[in-house]
Amino acid sequence: MEIISYSPLYTTAFLVVCCIRTTTEGSVLELDERKRVLLADGAMFTIAIFWGSGFGVTSWLLGFLSPMWLLTARFLLSSAILLALFRKRLRFLGRRDILLGCFLGFLLFLTFVAHIIGLVFTTAGKQSFIASSNVVMVPFLFALFYRRWPSIIATVGAFLTTAGLLVMAFTPGMSFNFGDFLSLVLAFGIALHVLAVGNLSRRMDPIALTVVQLASATVFLLASAIAFEPFPDVRAIAPAALLGLVYVAVFVTVIPFLVQTVAQRFSPEVHAAILLSLEGPFGYVIAVMIGQEVLNSQVVLGGVIILLGVILAECDTFLRKALHLPGADVHLPGFREGGPDA
Repeated sequence: MEIISYSPLYTTAFLVVCCIRTTTEGSVLELDERKRVLLADGAMFTIAIFWGSGFGVTSWLLGFLSPMWLLTARFLLSSAILLALFRKRLRFLGRRDILLGCFLGFLLFLTFVAHIIGLVFTTAGKQSFIASSNVVMVPFLFALFYRRWPSIIATVGAFLTTAGLLVMAFTPGMSFNFGDFLSLVLAFGIALHVLAVGNLSRRMDPIALTVVQLASATVFLLASAIAFEPFPDVRAIAPAALLGLVYVAVFVTVIPFLVQTVAQRFSPEVHAAILLSLEGPFGYVIAVMIGQEVLNSQVVLGGVIILLGVILAECDTFLRKALHLPGADVHLPGFREGGPDA
């Protein structure tokens, strides 16, 4: 029964349903600390698969829409879906909450712009590795903002995951260009976003936070698209591309960001960074499955190292208790047992 309870698809659905029904009480908050972390981590493992599936579809959609207009269309549709489902929850947000949500949206906007423009100057493979270096940035930023180090075991797991990503992506003669610099900016933005989502989701309604975040990011993207790119010819967009757009809006944006914001309320930031970084490896595995990439020993070795890092992070609480290390009980900055409104 335990195995079924923590399967990724189950945990994703469980977290979303519970947190849609209530943000102050409910099944998630009634679980003990370790089970809450396992449920949240299982959900983030699942959304890494969703995000990984988006690489190929997004690349294909760029044949129909320019980068900024593609992002705008994706976020516009996503925001419309979220507002249709959860607009009533916005009534309970104060001005400060809305401003913080808009800050999160602006951070999201900057990371996506760095991602899109960076790809003009560098390869997707290099960007995937450089962006994944956010895993190792999170522990240091956590220490900087909270004046204490996260779990040493989870931090070692983060370094192992980064090492595995390096093994997967390394090619002889790699150079560093402007696109790689933007990819580094992207990594820093992702690390800040993981920390901000973790903190804010424990202080306010995570569902409402997701709505404000994506809606505000949409406004910034729309303004940028109007300013820098010509308006697209809608008639030239194939019906199949519209289905692809619906896919990236629902399964690569709405569901993952909703689950991330809810799950990070219950999971340590380093755990989140490690699990969400699996987006790249999952994207590669999917590409192999559909014949776009070829599996080799270097990728397998990198995958094994990444897996060790993930396992170490997931055994974090158990190992600290078994070894009598300090901080055996997970302390989540900003977390309130009674919920965001407690």
